[in-house]
Amino acid sequence: MRRVLRYIIVSAILLILWSCAQIVPLTGGQRDFVPPKLVSSVPDTNAIRFNSETIELSFNEYVQLKNLNSQLIVSPKLKTLPEITTEGKKVIIKLKKEELKPNTTYRISFGRAIADMNESNSINGFDYVFSTGDFIDSIKIRGTVTDAFNNKPSSYILIGLYPNSKETDSTVFQKEADYISRSGEDGQFDFKNLPHETFRLYAFWDKNKNGTYDGETEKIAFYPSPLKLESDTSVQLKLFQEVSPRAYIKKVSNPYYGFSQLLLNKKTKIELLTLNGSDQEKITEVNKGIEKDTVSFYYKDVQDSLKISLKISGSEKIDTIKLKLPKIPTNTRKRLKTISSNVSSGSLGIMGKVQINFPTWMDTVTKDLSRIHITSKEDSLVVLKTIKGHWKTVNSFEIDNIFKEGTAYTLRIDTNAFFDVKQVSNDSAIFNFKAKARSDFGKLTLKILVTKKRPYLLQLINEREEVIRESSFAPSLSSTNVVSIDFTELPPGIYLAKLIFDDNENKKWDSGDFMKQQQPEKVIIHSKQLKVISDWEVEEEVLFKE
Repeated sequence: MRRVLRYIIVSAILLILWSCAQIVPLTGGQRDFVPPKLVSSVPDTNAIRFNSETIELSFNEYVQLKNLNSQLIVSPKLKTLPEITTEGKKVIIKLKKEELKPNTTYRISFGRAIADMNESNSINGFDYVFSTGDFIDSIKIRGTVTDAFNNKPSSYILIGLYPNSKETDSTVFQKEADYISRSGEDGQFDFKNLPHETFRLYAFWDKNKNGTYDGETEKIAFYPSPLKLESDTSVQLKLFQEVSPRAYIKKVSNPYYGFSQLLLNKKTKIELLTLNGSDQEKITEVNKGIEKDTVSFYYKDVQDSLKISLKISGSEKIDTIKLKLPKIPTNTRKRLKTISSNVSSGSLGIMGKVQINFPTWMDTVTKDLSRIHITSKEDSLVVLKTIKGHWKTVNSFEIDNIFKEGTAYTLRIDTNAFFDVKQVSNDSAIFNFKAKARSDFGKLTLKILVTKKRPYLLQLINEREEVIRESSFAPSLSSTNVVSIDFTELPPGIYLAKLIFDDNENKKWDSGDFMKQQQPEKVIIHSKQLKVISDWEVEEEVLFKE
């Protein structure tokens, strides 16, 4: 027994000694999240009567510069940017003091460019301020910039202050601002250490980073009047994209022989013509006569190239273009592979018509409707329908049959039901869909309360900001400011009410015009979520505060 006890004690001692001898890696302690701290500066920050070419900023740890070019802002603007380097725990700034203006407060903003060497912890919003005069200017401007169309915060927008005495309508196109700031992710921005002067305030999306506004390719916002700075000021800016006064072709696309697209710079009504009159019957336009920014058309019996012109509605200007067409396929196609339908999603709207769509110009004379079959299961019986229909366009066939609400159907298209102009027949296709019933939809009645009598456009938008329904109204001087609007047969979902101040009564939102100093039409999107469920009527009261 003693021998066994001695064995257990010795084994325990050996186990303890072995555990103590194990090598455990060092953790290094907790991660450092503390950014560097400024210990001293020469000259001192907020120095007056500044007359130096070098500034030394000393920190409590080794520092580095991160993304300095995109973070650095010097206000007011210097002709030559400072040369900025690091030496151990110091940041060295070298200036050309002969470029400094007298009696002026300067602010060198580093943003988040200064960080520690080990963990890359950045100082948020570090500034160095000095004055060449006897005092530090202290006026501030705080503001927000939001998109005029949807009121969402606009981030990384350049905001500029231009001296009002030197400002003209074209200044923002030609020169960089004296004082600049940039909006954060929340759309907020600020200016500090501003003088008692009068400025013009502009903001724009500096797409090409040249510091100036480049017209309709960028978005812009402007404060409507000069800002006379006597105390701290708050502003709100609405960013918009100007609409070009002239429509033109931006891009030409020829995805395959027989079909072309012309992409325009803006929505407009156009007339599509061929320069060779005899070719006019060889082209057919999709959605002819409506306002659009993409002109799509089919063509046939044309080789190599096609000369066309676009006449803009309401203008004498005509754009002409020569389209180099794709080669005619040499291999004989056995079937038209791509057939689509408006029931591809599996549903058909109330009293809707089924459409069969083809990727090319079809032979609208030759068809065999006996090769199209629509079946449904009603009262446990399979019902086969006789098909009737017509060509809606040269590439879209519409079935005239009426479909019973709430009933499931199968559409089967056999080969050789349709032929294109080259007499290539369709491939077979099957579509399963349900004709929706009225009980699948909901009804929403909105009691709209407005505070002014003026023309409005009310839009019902979904979570993707798509306009589902809209209605225009204008409370009369004799009526109350409460307007009731019904939206029927709405798909179930979550909606928001968007109110547009339709100043010119054209039933759409209009952007601004910088040269005319015209702001975009005001938009209010109510925060209340409007929930629509199937087979249910909902009434909501919505107050828009202007």
